[in-house]
Amino acid sequence: MSFWRRVFSEKPGGTDGGEDMPLMGFGEHLEELRRRVIYAILGGVVGIAFCLYHVNDVIGMLYQPYFLALRNAGYPGNLIYQNPLGSFISAMVLGMQAGLVLASPWIIYQAWRFVAVGLYPRERKLVYKYMGPSMFLFAVGVAFFFFLVLPVLLKFTMQFNTQLPPPSAQPYGVEKWLYPATSSPQDFAKLPSGNKAHLLQIPIVRSDPTKFAPGAAVMWYNAVDHQLKLHVNQLTLALSTVPANSIFASYPLFKEYRSFVVIMCLIFGLSFELPMVMLILSQIGIVKASQFRKMWRIAIMTLAVTAILLAPSPDVFTFLSVFIPLVLLYVLGLILATVATHRRELADARDEAEYAHEVQEQENRDKGDEA
Repeated sequence: MSFWRRVFSEKPGGTDGGEDMPLMGFGEHLEELRRRVIYAILGGVVGIAFCLYHVNDVIGMLYQPYFLALRNAGYPGNLIYQNPLGSFISAMVLGMQAGLVLASPWIIYQAWRFVAVGLYPRERKLVYKYMGPSMFLFAVGVAFFFFLVLPVLLKFTMQFNTQLPPPSAQPYGVEKWLYPATSSPQDFAKLPSGNKAHLLQIPIVRSDPTKFAPGAAVMWYNAVDHQLKLHVNQLTLALSTVPANSIFASYPLFKEYRSFVVIMCLIFGLSFELPMVMLILSQIGIVKASQFRKMWRIAIMTLAVTAILLAPSPDVFTFLSVFIPLVLLYVLGLILATVATHRRELADARDEAEYAHEVQEQENRDKGDEA
């Protein structure tokens, strides 16, 4: 208990009442850095251990949007890996990444405690004021992408794949000479049409059967899982299926999907910091709201270029999924900047009035002393 009491009872950066702070030597700064690094590492280890223990739940949560999109489009939902240890390595890497994300507030807090030693109380007050909203906006950006943009993006991509039919298998022109038919039209004429043939019929079920005759091979289609399955030699196999009218086949690699989601979450999280940056710039007087309004054309162009550079894939939908939120965030930042600029102008006018009043009183006192 003494360890945690010491961690939370320390006050960063000396006194809170004035501008004077006790000076720290180089050795004391190193000791403070060592202590904060140890605390941050301990928090990261706890977060990683927790996520590794629940790694199956983490994988399920991350992969569920992709799995639902694949299954709805008729593609197999199994993840593919190329390295013999691919599944194990992917699970460990994901667990560590999720653990660091879970422990990030604690790690950021320790970094802030170290930086706060060199800040004045007014500067620490400004950081305290905006650190909470900044972290909240970052979390909102991540949640906005993962729970809203990602499912829509995946569904759009899967539906786009199914709307691209494969080319005709019938050769034309010089292709007839390059690829001669193995059967003549007369041979095909002897075959029955599809509607007149006796087709193999398999049952459609809502759940997999559990009782099988010995030595038999049984096939069925699970309507809930959207999978064609075969049971043979006491083993149930899920047969790989893809939409017959699509030129593309999706083979989801977990490493690529994980990297895509992590990068896009970071992009959206950082993008949602735009209103806070505009608010801070306006509040400290570097850029006024009127300047943001005058530069809206340049801002839109800059946001478009930023969306092109940040989007991990070159398709239009991914670009719009980044560009549109950036524009809306710029509008929100403009509103906040307008409020901050107005408050700053009122405060400056009040300070000028108080200063003028003090100068006037001083002049009156000087005149009274001369009289």
